[in-house]
Amino acid sequence: MAKIVYFVYSMIIFLSLFLVTTKAAERIYRCLDHSHCPTFMCSPGLKPKCMNPKVCKCVPVQSRKYYALT
Repeated sequence: MAKIVYFVYSMIIFLSLFLVTTKAAERIYRCLDHSHCPTFMCSPGLKPKCMNPKVCKCVPVQSRKYYALT
């Protein structure tokens, strides 16, 4: 009986940690300008931009080496 209670308690702790980490990945940053978006929210190769509904989103960085210079 004690092993069942111990198992239930350990599953509650494990599931709560799992839920906390998944909610942290869904963080929404509000902005008014591009400078309000934090740089740490995007992976390398992406840049934070303030989009239309005033929410920061990660967009690809456009490099000059991919465009023909005229």
